[in-house]
Amino acid sequence: MRPNFSTAMLRLFLRARCRMAAQPGRRSFQADSRRERDRLRRLAGVTAVQMDLAWMGRLESAEPRVRLWAVLGHHPGDHGVVLTHGGQALG
Repeated sequence: MRPNFSTAMLRLFLRARCRMAAQPGRRSFQADSRRERDRLRRLAGVTAVQMDLAWMGRLESAEPRVRLWAVLGHHPGDHGVVLTHGGQALG
């Protein structure tokens, strides 16, 4: 079975990570989520525009997608997958 590193899956993983970072029972859910989103962006070394595109599931460029996946703990190369512009191929 080949893992799915699509733009839609990246969107889901980013949103799940930000949701998990928010503290339950706190009123600042959006602030906690935003803080985690900014932290992931800085760790990945991607621009705010690239992060916004990834957040919406529209980031087509391979390099920032690889960086974001790596920050999430799922580097495509570890699974023998090479990301291409808007897609993926077996390495």
